Amino acid sequence: MPEGIFAPRRAVALLDPAIATRNAGDEIISQAARRWIQHALPDHFLATVPTHERMGIRSHRLIRQAEHAIVGGSNLLTSHLLFDRGWRVGFRDMALVNKLVLLGAGWRGYESDPSPMTKLMLRRLLSRDALHSVRDTHTGEMLAKAGIENVVVTSCMTMWQLTPAHLAAIPREKARAVVTTFTMRQPSPDDLRILDLLTGLYETVYLWPQGIDDAGYVRGFAQGRAEILGPTLAAYDALLARDQPIDYVGNRLHGGIRALQKGQRAFILAIDNRATEIARDTGLPVIPRSAPNAEIAARISGIWDPGIRLPQAQIDAWLAQFAPAAAAPARSAPAGSGSARSAAGNPFRSRP
Repeated sequence: MPEGIFAPRRAVALLDPAIATRNAGDEIISQAARRWIQHALPDHFLATVPTHERMGIRSHRLIRQAEHAIVGGSNLLTSHLLFDRGWRVGFRDMALVNKLVLLGAGWRGYESDPSPMTKLMLRRLLSRDALHSVRDTHTGEMLAKAGIENVVVTSCMTMWQLTPAHLAAIPREKARAVVTTFTMRQPSPDDLRILDLLTGLYETVYLWPQGIDDAGYVRGFAQGRAEILGPTLAAYDALLARDQPIDYVGNRLHGGIRALQKGQRAFILAIDNRATEIARDTGLPVIPRSAPNAEIAARISGIWDPGIRLPQAQIDAWLAQFAPAAAAPARSAPAGSGSARSAAGNPFRSRP
């Protein structure tokens, strides 16, 4: 074995959800994770290892060599971590003691309390000294039940560029065209109802298949009423970059956040806890998929209100822990910019 093979390197190991993914939303998350890691640690080499499949010897070596190992967001925390198929972490990974730092991580669904094994795994894997970034208050509360209290609610890092100046440039009035998403992972009769609504409200409707199985699903009910884009992030970005404004109204959370990143109006039709919980903390424009047509149409046709509140102080604190000189410059946050549900001090301290 070469001498110093496990010697620390000036490097970051990103546990990357875009590796072996079936969902282009993970690419959006990965891009944001890379952007903000490189912002905080511009002099560090960035290596990537998977979360969607088991880590091997090489991945473990990269993590051990790296000065920092950061779990790049996504919906990977759960109450039954050992048997989960989202984050493929197991007993062999327990050797990575006190190493991993969360970035924009989220808890999947409204589950029971973490199992004893999940508590043990999280306490062993996650850094006891670093600040962990989570996407919403619910995730922070679930981590507290596992004994992880060094947590800040930062929202998803895909939203961090949605500053007041960025939001101010987004059109307020309804566009003539719309792009929508539906997911084969959670099909519903509401999907056809919403497509019918959108074809009545807009001159042109586009469908973007964000997941690997979405194209076949949407073809089954689109019936020529919408133009189906290629199932790639590049195809979606090209549509969002056109000169004419286009609205986003769809089920996919990161499809909507991508539209906001690209300066387009967006309404996310919530189908699970992810969009719902982020909206509670930040004001992300979310409508339940089950909402009646009149409610959805009224939101779409009204003046768009960019009332997104980023928890800037928490975001800055997470960035500053790595390289204070490279972190986001200190700035006074606008009123209400903190998490709407965070209390003073540590909001997740375990209750007696």
